[in-house]
Amino acid sequence: MPEGAPPARRGRRRLLDAEQVVDAALAVMDAEGLDAVTFRRVSSELGVSHMTLYGYFDTKDALFEALVARTITVPALEDHADDDWRVTLTRLVHEIHRELVARPAIAELLTSRELSGSWIGRVREALLDVLREGGFDEQQATDGISALFNYLLGAVLIEARRPRGGSADAFGLGVRYIVDGLAADLDAGGREGPAAA
Repeated sequence: MPEGAPPARRGRRRLLDAEQVVDAALAVMDAEGLDAVTFRRVSSELGVSHMTLYGYFDTKDALFEALVARTITVPALEDHADDDWRVTLTRLVHEIHRELVARPAIAELLTSRELSGSWIGRVREALLDVLREGGFDEQQATDGISALFNYLLGAVLIEARRPRGGSADAFGLGVRYIVDGLAADLDAGGREGPAAA
């Protein structure tokens, strides 16, 4: 035992909280990739039994949702209440893009697993609300967010694996094309929007 160190306590477990588990899982993911994030690997990083982690997360998917929640913030729509839906949606997609580019394994996770926890639902609802308030019905809003997210996740995964094709503005151009397409569809009556004033 190093000189000056307090005596070891027998039988006392190391105290953890869910945030420490998430921190360790993100560190493993960032260093070794998504496949390395297992309860055994994360518990090894924390110096506890892998069974200890079940006290914080019932399943691996619950842990994965916590990793996503730590990476992607739930959009604060009240900050954009006076903006046109196109401006708000574009801004939010760019914010999520920045967060995913910084941690692309989260994009891989979102494309490889069906996560359905409460946090995922809150993000989805916040984004759907932008289109609903723009005049899109439920199916149209769902299709619009689906198209944007498919593009977003694909772009992040490509950027993570090889040099970007096109200019630094290529991602934004793609977002603009999708948002403009949604707007044109709505304006042309292909989508039922709010009654004209």
